[in-house]
Amino acid sequence: MSIGIVPEPPLNVDYWASLYPVYTNYAEQYEEAMNAPRLVDRAEQFWEWKGLNRSIPFESIEPTLSQLDEATYITRDPRRAIESLSDHLIDEDVVGSDSFVTAAFLLHLMASGPDQYSVKFPIYDRRVWNAYVYLWELRGEGDRLYSQASQSSAQYAEFCRAFQGTCPDGRARAYERALFMFGGFISRIPPKDTPTPIERIDEVLKFQEQAVARMRDADGYSLVNLNAVENSIQ
Repeated sequence: MSIGIVPEPPLNVDYWASLYPVYTNYAEQYEEAMNAPRLVDRAEQFWEWKGLNRSIPFESIEPTLSQLDEATYITRDPRRAIESLSDHLIDEDVVGSDSFVTAAFLLHLMASGPDQYSVKFPIYDRRVWNAYVYLWELRGEGDRLYSQASQSSAQYAEFCRAFQGTCPDGRARAYERALFMFGGFISRIPPKDTPTPIERIDEVLKFQEQAVARMRDADGYSLVNLNAVENSIQ
């Protein structure tokens, strides 16, 4: 499927985003960190949470972040922005090779604010990448999900365009969280310790859709009978 054919979110944003605060404690951390006025302060609060400290100690990147001209990057298109920032991080010896996840995350921090989630530079990692790959049918029969996010600047730019082109107005953060949770879900479908086969994802999702439809037809609700729950506690 080519980019642009999906005119709206290809998943239930409300449902998948609602799982985010249930299975993670990231929401409050994100809010707190984004209130910091400087990029370097935001990055420092995120570094351990995002696991970036496993490969890049924050002390080694702090001087570089303090001197970045943010407007130089976020005014560019996503492909040029990530290429130039990644090259700069490599030149400064803060990453040993192309590290687009780190560069993409920094672009997001630059372009976002306390009340503004960047649609142009959404958070980019293995989970949202695999959600995108599956939902836009970039992997097909006989293929598997990826073990990491793409290190291609062109593919990163395609993801950003797809995100922006299908994002509900004013709901960029919820959309990214929905993709994050959906990507994590499909990545954990067995067999374990290997990227999930596309056919297996198709089977599981088809079964779930059918199960929800049967519950709704038979009992008048999809996942939980909230009326029964409410009556039982009165």
